[in-house]
Amino acid sequence: VNIAGFRLSFFRNRHSVWTTRVMVGTTYRQTPLFRSDIKYLEFNPTWTIPPTILREDTLPALKKDPAYLAAKNLSVTDAAGRKVDPAGIDWTAYRKTVPFTLRQGPGPNNALGKVKFIFPNPYFVFMHDTPHKDLFKRPERTFSSGCIRVENALELAEMVLQDQPGFTPGDMQELVQSGRT
Repeated sequence: VNIAGFRLSFFRNRHSVWTTRVMVGTTYRQTPLFRSDIKYLEFNPTWTIPPTILREDTLPALKKDPAYLAAKNLSVTDAAGRKVDPAGIDWTAYRKTVPFTLRQGPGPNNALGKVKFIFPNPYFVFMHDTPHKDLFKRPERTFSSGCIRVENALELAEMVLQDQPGFTPGDMQELVQSGRT
């Protein structure tokens, strides 16, 4: 990924064979520089809101509008993983952390889109699809909180999985259409 150029290139045998546009971190939540190998892909992913986004974006939105959770398809669980009714939570009582996990289910408005690419790194950064395809038309694409949003993420997934035994593009399409993670 060329962060400054907003491009991702796919290489085979040291030659770039495919490229696409990406979105990267904003100036205040920059995408870090690092190197890592993709370990796995997840189709129809859930999104667990990370601490920085929860503290700086989601919590203020919840304080303004308790309907924010329903509008974003977010569920709330406690530390033991039990579902919690968000209507019983006084969000104004929390400033920096909350004792809950907020998770967005898979679907057409999921922040991660239809696929995410996981590669271990200390920054909790990964590549993923996005429902906000219109932003790829902009010349400067610094819209994420550090992760890398890939314009043609399903094409990239197909290329990554191409050499996997038993994989077919039809299998991937069937899985995506199923809506199951």
